Formats: sequence, structure tokens, C-alpha cells
Amino acid sequence: MSSFHYSLNIARRRPAASICERATWTQNATTVAGGHRFGVTLSQLACPLAISVDANQNVYVVDPNNDRIVKWDHDAVRSQVVAGGHGTGNNNDQLYFPRDIAIDNEGVIYIYDHGNQRIQRWRRGASTGNTFLKHKSINCIAVDDEGSLYVLMSGEVRKWRIGEKTGEVIGSGLNLARYMTVDRNGSVYVSEEYGHRVIKLNPKTKQISVVAGGSQGSGADQFNNTWGVAVDQSGTIYVSDYFNHRVMRWLRGATFGEVIAGGRGKGSQPDQLYHPADLSFDLDGNLYVVDSYNNRVQKFLIDKRSCDTCKLALICLPNLSLST
Repeated sequence: MSSFHYSLNIARRRPAASICERATWTQNATTVAGGHRFGVTLSQLACPLAISVDANQNVYVVDPNNDRIVKWDHDAVRSQVVAGGHGTGNNNDQLYFPRDIAIDNEGVIYIYDHGNQRIQRWRRGASTGNTFLKHKSINCIAVDDEGSLYVLMSGEVRKWRIGEKTGEVIGSGLNLARYMTVDRNGSVYVSEEYGHRVIKLNPKTKQISVVAGGSQGSGADQFNNTWGVAVDQSGTIYVSDYFNHRVMRWLRGATFGEVIAGGRGKGSQPDQLYHPADLSFDLDGNLYVVDSYNNRVQKFLIDKRSCDTCKLALICLPNLSLST
């Protein structure tokens, strides 16, 4: 993301960078978290799942097999635990296979604690969290630019505004969800893992529409399990195409996408991915990918030279945080 009208926040998915439709990213990535095989030390990750990137390019990673959320400072060689990390369990200082993360503008971390069937809320610097919601059928979470929390559970998207105790149902019929993001207008984008597509939910009309994909495969108009999703202010969609080991970009209204990272077969080389699970961007528009089976987070630098003659679009980042 970039200079411009900007508020510090990780998961409110606000616009924060100028990125044009013809922007490209480096073919070879650098590893900014993990990359030292599957493991338990603070220099390792164990099949990470979700990510947030803050204004200082610090990376927050959901490390499910270690039951923790870790923060990697910019250019650090090891992480620090910011939630969990006290073994598998259901105490307030523990997590059990966390799967998703959302961070509001106060630095509060919301964690989908999958194994405990709950959403935990951790305040910045706290050693324990508290249970915000307990439910057996949670899929994913997100935070919007007003600080409202969205939870997809039992096929419904529920929205909790700040201070509310009961969530409002703003959409339903979403039973295959993996991740979601919310744009500035409050529209919700959901990656349907086994539907191999991205769904857009209009909260005002409750209508849903397919905006990317829809069939399984490796073609430019297909996905093979959609995971992480982001959307920019022009409506361009970015998707982690899990079993195709690539990240795709779909322009608004397009019937096909293009590969912007990976897509060179599964592997551990700098130009390869192995089950990309989630993605995010920093303030400059650099792309971060959770390269799950390589136990690392990869950073692809943006190249804006091709943008000189194209129209700029403000990107709406999933997972950008206030924390420093």
C-alpha cells in the first residue's frame, strides 16, 4: 500500500496503496518469515495459514501447528509470540490450531481459534485473551474500516459493530468459505474453497454474485481451491490459488485472471510456491504470500514501471495493522 490517505490498521481492509492495473511483481521472492523447515523455534513456522502486514512491514502470522500467533519485525531473523504459544489448550493464554486473524485500529487481535471453536480477542501486549464468540461452525473472520467484526459461520455472514453484543446477519448461503475480506463500501468478498470461486456479497441487498472463477482447473478462468482473497478500490481481486500454487489477479468484470506470483509448479525455489494459503500487501504494494507447505512467508516486490500510462487504483488490503 502506499503514501496517500491512510489509517494505520491491519485487518480493516482499507485502501492504502496506489497500484495500477498493469503493475507487476518480481518473479523471485524473498523470505521474510520462516523458511527454516517445519518447526517450533521462533525462527520457524509449521504450515502457516493466515497473515497480516502492518505499516512498518512487520508480519503477523497464524502458526496453527504451534498454537500461536507470531510477529516478525521487518528484516528480523526470528519472531516473537503475540498470542498463544503456551501449548495446545483452551485456557485464555492458549490456542488450539488457530486458523484466521483480524486486527483492528486499536491493535486488538481477533483470532479464529479453530480447535476450540471460538473467537479470541487479544489486546495489544496482553498475555491472555478473552472469548468474544463461541460457535461450532465458524469459517473465517474480517474487520472493516469502521472497526466492525465480520464472522462467517453456519453459512451466514454476521456483523458486530463496536459495542454490540449480537451480530447482525447480512448474508447467507455461503457454505464453502475459506477466507473473506471487506471493501470500503462494506461489500464482502468470500473465497469458496471447494466452489473454486470468489463470491461478492452486497450487504444492502443481501444478493451474492460470482466475481472470479467458478470451475476447477488450472486455466486462466479457473481455480483449484480458492484460499486468501483481497480486493482493491477498482474492484480488482487477488486470490491464493491453493492447489495451482499461484496467486491470481482478476480485473473487475473480467472472465479470466492472470498469474502474478508462482504458477511454476510446486516447489521451494524463490519463484515457486507450495500451497499458498493467504496473501496481503504492504503500504508500497509489495505482495506477501503465506507459502504454507514451505513453512515461510514470501515477499514479492512491486514493479510500477509498467504503470506510467495506466490508471491508478487504490488497493484495499486485507490485514494491515496499527502495531509497530
